[in-house]
Amino acid sequence: MKNSTLFKIFGDYRLFEIFILGIISGMPLAIIGTMIVTWLTESDVTLEIITTFAIARLPYSLKPLWSPIIDYCSIPFLSKFGRRASWMICCSSLIACILYSMSILSPNADLSLLYILTICLGTLSATFDISFDAFRIEKLEQQMQGVGAACAVFGYRIGLLITGGGALYLAHINDSWPNTLLLVAGIFVLSTIFIFFIDEAQSNFKVDIDISWRNLQILITKPFMDFLSREGAIAILLVVIFFKLGDAMLGVVSMPFYLELGFSKQQIAVAVKIYGFIATILGTYAGGLVIYKIGYFRGLIISGIIQSITHLAFVWLNHQGTDFSALFIAISIENFAGGMGSSALVAYLSILCNKKYSATQYALFSSAASLFNNTVTIYGGTLVRQLGWDYYFIFTIILAIPAILLLVYLQKKYNNQRSS
Repeated sequence: MKNSTLFKIFGDYRLFEIFILGIISGMPLAIIGTMIVTWLTESDVTLEIITTFAIARLPYSLKPLWSPIIDYCSIPFLSKFGRRASWMICCSSLIACILYSMSILSPNADLSLLYILTICLGTLSATFDISFDAFRIEKLEQQMQGVGAACAVFGYRIGLLITGGGALYLAHINDSWPNTLLLVAGIFVLSTIFIFFIDEAQSNFKVDIDISWRNLQILITKPFMDFLSREGAIAILLVVIFFKLGDAMLGVVSMPFYLELGFSKQQIAVAVKIYGFIATILGTYAGGLVIYKIGYFRGLIISGIIQSITHLAFVWLNHQGTDFSALFIAISIENFAGGMGSSALVAYLSILCNKKYSATQYALFSSAASLFNNTVTIYGGTLVRQLGWDYYFIFTIILAIPAILLLVYLQKKYNNQRSS
């Protein structure tokens, strides 16, 4: 690719907006999964109670239930900034308020209130994601969706790093969770200010609907019927479900696998959080550029094959003992390929969306994958004990085959339609 083309792509200010919004989108998940869990653990809250806080992640899988409202409505008084921006401003500012409220609570004395606030945080985060995904899809033309997806995933990973490892490090330095929560709340205040100044793409779709039961039914059913009326709709949904299933099954057992091999938590942190993060980012942009260069179906097929085959690195790692260089190589290879697959899939889902219903349809795709993955992966530990590590990792490769075969089928179907 010529340097002038690269400059044109990465010099696009729209990609910078998407990158920053991706950071904002990623931060709440690590707050729920890392910051709050660590805070509760250090406050001597029992493990049985701590694990129930995972329910705050449920809204991520239920986004289609309220995404039609976001597709058709804007927040009063904020609509002048754009339909998508109005929701992002509202969510970001409310998340800042929730984090401030958490900072003045004590986990031991105010556990019930903290529980409610955490669920609210998950709901607001999922709502922000719906709005952001719609904004990104509507902002970019089709040929730029791959690079836009890479920027979104890159930003998301940075967001996870900020409120994951970054917040833990800060809490350790200042020995104060309230101060750490206040600082993160301040980041969301700045994020809200940033969103005020984003340039939202103007949609030709006019929102003109009276609130009634019949119209509410239309709001909910029309985006889904629009998608299901397409040829190959079921095959597309199966691709979405199976494309990252092998990665999900690998991820759910990776930490116990590292520990069972004998690696220390410090070694794992260095390999996963530093080298793995860098490899994921490189893979994310590689996936976006592959999609941009050779097209969606070919890019997805190539990324899917690479993503699945690299799981063999874990079979190899299983026979290397506690060799840190082997851990570094295995994680780097798998994370690079996983990043490729993630950005390729996000780009594909983006072009599937009818821009009239971009929020609802993207929420349908992403939730279908997450809800399926979050239920199937609970059997990962049982399968490891039955199959052993080597055969389990091979099994995660096999899980990708249905998605790759369906993509080949859809590519042929698409090419035949174009030639006819």
